[in-house]
Amino acid sequence: MPTEPKVTTPKKGEHVRDTQHEGVFEVVFVNALMQTANIRLLDGTGHVVPNVPWTALKAAGRE
Repeated sequence: MPTEPKVTTPKKGEHVRDTQHEGVFEVVFVNALMQTANIRLLDGTGHVVPNVPWTALKAAGRE
């Protein structure tokens, strides 16, 4: 029986890492229906990255 990876729901304000981008991000919006989140770099540079799948996000420690 195959086991699927457990997907945790990100929360607004949580610090995460994205498998597709470098750096530590803050979750600014969560779309539970589509299981995506919008994220922004903590250092304030760059734009908000929209619609990142929850499976691509990993929890990051507070830095």
